Amino acid sequence: MKKLSKTIMFVDNSLIEYQKGTSLKLHEPKREERVLSFDLPYECSTSGYVTILPVGKQYYLYYRGISVRNNSKTDYEVTCLAISNDGIHFDKPSFNMVEFNGNKDNNIILKDSEICHNFTPFIDNNPNCKEHQKFKAVGGHKRIGINKAKLYGLYSSDGIHFTKIKEEPILTDGMFDSQNVVFYDCNIDKYRCYSRYFSNNHLDNPKEYEGIRAIQSCESNDFIHWSTNVKNSYDFDNHDEFYTNATTICPETNTYLSFPKRYVKNRERDFFNAGDTGVSDGVFMSSHDGILWHRPFMEAYVRPGLDRENWVNRNNMMALGIINNNDKEFSMYISEHYRTSTAGIRRLSIRKHGFASIHANYQKGEMMTKPFLLSKGNLYINYATSAIGYVIIHLLDENKNKIASSLEMYGDEISDLVKFDNDYKDYYNKPVRLLFELLDSDLYALTFKEDIL
Repeated sequence: MKKLSKTIMFVDNSLIEYQKGTSLKLHEPKREERVLSFDLPYECSTSGYVTILPVGKQYYLYYRGISVRNNSKTDYEVTCLAISNDGIHFDKPSFNMVEFNGNKDNNIILKDSEICHNFTPFIDNNPNCKEHQKFKAVGGHKRIGINKAKLYGLYSSDGIHFTKIKEEPILTDGMFDSQNVVFYDCNIDKYRCYSRYFSNNHLDNPKEYEGIRAIQSCESNDFIHWSTNVKNSYDFDNHDEFYTNATTICPETNTYLSFPKRYVKNRERDFFNAGDTGVSDGVFMSSHDGILWHRPFMEAYVRPGLDRENWVNRNNMMALGIINNNDKEFSMYISEHYRTSTAGIRRLSIRKHGFASIHANYQKGEMMTKPFLLSKGNLYINYATSAIGYVIIHLLDENKNKIASSLEMYGDEISDLVKFDNDYKDYYNKPVRLLFELLDSDLYALTFKEDIL
């Protein structure tokens, strides 16, 4: 039995023991401003594989630029960097680093036929990380077999100038022909890599790219030597094809979230034909160990919507990264108009820690948690009610006897203090439960703040 450390979001059933008249509800993000258009000569209709990183007081947005063939028929691609002060307005500064068509006045930071196809950086939060390697990245997908390829590691001191960490690839057990995600996982004090493989055990003699696109992960202590890959496991019957994964740890929590682009390859709208079939949307799933994934919401998290150009194949790809650019919402980013002349990136807004909720309608409902060890400090909840709605919280002991109760709480708050009618300090570090009564309301998350007594 553990304490509830950091913010706990109600995105799955892991903390829930009992519900009556309530249900888990998925909250679709809101499409906001277009933040980037791929309209420069070294960008194209298939620019993408976006990563967003908070760097100081700015936000760095990395993306793949153009993919063309030169006269020698050699593929080459470029990595570009856009920068913002607010996560909304992005500029493409000139870094004067890479020549394109005889000119270095551009925001290209890397040019490499293998690495730039799916270059994906991260900020290394390993406490033992060397300062000149504070930024790391992976990229590469050159085949070395039917189901294997080369994934290279890179490092940088500033997030702009990247160097290979060694000439040989750091990983070869995977197809890697997608956006592969690496980060330092503070939950296990190791690096984690989520990559693509093709699930094809059901085929007698699978060919290259034959099978179902799926997600696997491996671990490393040093970013160089990696464990054997472990395939994602699920608490649901999964038949979806996951083109990308956009896996990350949600800010201020220990919870892993993943936003796979679901690829439906045998569908095509009659108003668009790019010589390649398929439509895509975004789905949502969560995990508490990074291996077993929960998906109580089988429906789409992001639909293509009314914009017909988002019904083009390989569209609606969630970018990697959740940024906390104000106190009330998170920002994420998604591709739009892929394979068209107006391709670009749009911002999505999500209530802070509000991806999903415990929901009650006009009929009163209740939810009781599994037992946990009570942390010191005060309880804060993230919730929203109607004018007549409310949330009431009861603190129970291990045997479900009432210790303390709150008054009716109503309003719409990201972090609201729960005021109990009885002192509960004698129960610190002891098993307790929470019982919530709800009416016409949503309970998104809770936090015990140990620094406020």
